[in-house]
Amino acid sequence: MQGNKIIIVLLLFMTVSYHGFAQNNCVQNLRDARNAYDEGKLQDMPNLLSKCIENGFTDEEKVEALRFITLSYLFSEEQEKAEIAYLRLLKINPEYQVNEETDPTELIILSENYDTDPKFFYGLKLGSSYNFIEITEYYPMFDLAGRGTYEPPFGLGAGLFFQYPINDDFTANAEVHYNYRGSVLIRPTVTDEGGSGVPQTITENQQWLEVPLLINYKIPFVNKFLLEVTAGPSIHYLLSSNLSVNGIEEINNLDMIDFRNQFNASGLVGLRGNFKQLGRNYITVEALFQFRFLEEVDFNSPGRAQLDYDLLQAAYAENQYKGHAFILRFGFRFPRFNPELIK
Repeated sequence: MQGNKIIIVLLLFMTVSYHGFAQNNCVQNLRDARNAYDEGKLQDMPNLLSKCIENGFTDEEKVEALRFITLSYLFSEEQEKAEIAYLRLLKINPEYQVNEETDPTELIILSENYDTDPKFFYGLKLGSSYNFIEITEYYPMFDLAGRGTYEPPFGLGAGLFFQYPINDDFTANAEVHYNYRGSVLIRPTVTDEGGSGVPQTITENQQWLEVPLLINYKIPFVNKFLLEVTAGPSIHYLLSSNLSVNGIEEINNLDMIDFRNQFNASGLVGLRGNFKQLGRNYITVEALFQFRFLEEVDFNSPGRAQLDYDLLQAAYAENQYKGHAFILRFGFRFPRFNPELIK
């Protein structure tokens, strides 16, 4: 048993030692390749570096080695092999750029034959919204309570997006978001004697599924980061809605899903900044204005008469309204590359 342990330890030691030796040998090969390049000796580059590209180099070292191999094939007029080597380089680093001031002309010309633009982007967003309620129809049915005002109804949301490049200036977004919105209406009340009573509070909490379809335009002359104007329609589906009334009489967590228009639509317009901070990836920040097209209360739904009666017992009659919003979102944007030869 003791002997087996010794054998295992020796095998591990030999494996680690061999790997360290191979790695050191590859580093030396890369140094030799640099010296050979400076001396104009490129013919031995493939033999010197190929094995280390398979096992022994970091990604950065692989890119450097494949550049030398590409140059070797170019100078020996093996165009097809040069194209294959350079494509391997781009698969490792799709954003690799030749240096037009110092790189050989042959390499610069070769690089122009490849499509290295991202095929699409994807990512996630987190955000909050400042919602404001537009009363489109007001139904004053009681002298006990005034019209009232809404407290700032903030919302929260999270979502995923897919972005497809149309051309150099335009991209298209398909997104899906979960949004929570809470609204609080405070109405002043009066007593039978005409004095001020306890304020009436109407609270409604809603959960929405939202699907925006956006077109984005890249603003030119902004070089430090990618700035886009974005606009488009959005489809909404109401997942849940609960109403509470407190003050004169109380109603707690009344399910309102059957008395709301579950489908709605809006228009979005805003600005989005994309900041390249995480390697090839981006941090995004966007500010949007959302205008709701359709009203939200369904006054013709089955059971509406009974609901109105129950609300009247609490001295409340619903108004018709739309919920608009200012939205601020933060997110992460990830490119998907697939470099290819396009000549």
